[in-house]
Amino acid sequence: MTPFMRNSFIARLLLLHTLVFTLQAAEPEGKKPAAYDTHDGYFVSNKFEPERAASFVIVQDKESFDKVFGSAFVMKDKHHRLPNDAFDSKIVIAVVKRGNATCEFKVQDVAVKDGAITVTYTVTATPQPSATFACPLILSIARGDYTTVQFIENGKVAETIHLSPATTKRP
Repeated sequence: MTPFMRNSFIARLLLLHTLVFTLQAAEPEGKKPAAYDTHDGYFVSNKFEPERAASFVIVQDKESFDKVFGSAFVMKDKHHRLPNDAFDSKIVIAVVKRGNATCEFKVQDVAVKDGAITVTYTVTATPQPSATFACPLILSIARGDYTTVQFIENGKVAETIHLSPATTKRP
């Protein structure tokens, strides 16, 4: 091995070590993945914030959920809906995108650190110029002592909602 090759090899190792160390340091200490479930088969009420392009919602009881979302059952329905007793132990975190496009959501991560929930997702919009849509992303997560929910959409903070911990605990 020539001195040039040896120096190049060492430089590459140092670069790799620095990259790995930087990626590990980027992960906030104490951040823990949170168990969550996604739900579908719901439509958004046309009375819920109809003029907003996007809505970010924390729902803590069935009555409030029913004011925002409805469901249309069809034969051989295979949608994954909330169980009847969901709000006994869970809260719902939702995003609604409205406009002349259908939206596909993909959850990348749901994590909790010091009472702050972070929901990281991507959304892809497919234009549909002849119609208007309200597309929801609906997640459920265990009740807890939460203070905020931050929505990270396509790599950017879309919204932060501040909560009262007493309202997200198990009743």
